[in-house]
Amino acid sequence: MSELSTTINVIGIGLPRTGTSSLKTALEILLCQPCYHIIEMITKNHYDIDRWQKLLNEARKTNSNEMMIHNGLSEILNGYASVTDIPACGFYRELMTVYPNSKFVLTIRDKNDWLSSLRQTILPKTSHSHTLVVDKVKHILGLDARFVKMAFDSLTFAFRKGEIDFDDDTVLLKCFDEYNELVVENVPPSRLLIYKLGDGWKPLCKFLNVNVPRCIPYPHVSDRNETQKRVDVLKEIGIL
Repeated sequence: MSELSTTINVIGIGLPRTGTSSLKTALEILLCQPCYHIIEMITKNHYDIDRWQKLLNEARKTNSNEMMIHNGLSEILNGYASVTDIPACGFYRELMTVYPNSKFVLTIRDKNDWLSSLRQTILPKTSHSHTLVVDKVKHILGLDARFVKMAFDSLTFAFRKGEIDFDDDTVLLKCFDEYNELVVENVPPSRLLIYKLGDGWKPLCKFLNVNVPRCIPYPHVSDRNETQKRVDVLKEIGIL
């Protein structure tokens, strides 16, 4: 592999469960450089949990310190050529400034399929309060409490909400639509690719001006298998 990148070239700003794990693998194939994904905090950089939480706390302030946020993003993403999934996707406005030459990929899918996938994996429905939702997800996935809080805060920040009833399907579907609409409104068309789950290599490669990989199918990461792998990793490193 070539020398590690010092700048981000591609930013995946699709929400979780829209093919972000597959996009991570695809970008690593195309760019021959690592792509930052939320799994990095589980498998490699555990200390990033607190670093992202600090940025989220600052970003939600009325008079946030933009320079602190920009510097924090740059520090966390140093050594990567691309990034996708939460927490980064919620910072797409800031990332446009930090990386003015970067391109953005908004992964999308049918919103009802998205909600179904969300409920079956990372956000199972419960009739309890938000606090108990966090505890339930922690129990199911075996995730560190700090990680779970950071993940929920990342979604809340991405949706630009003060609080969210994560148990309400209607609320989540509305948040999904509003998030995608705001991305399209705020990211210049010349810098944005709207990538539908299942589109394959062609639109992505054309957008990035790279050749379509020969004899390599577009990655299709099994999210359920990935979730189990993450649980196994947590057990190995002693978090679970």
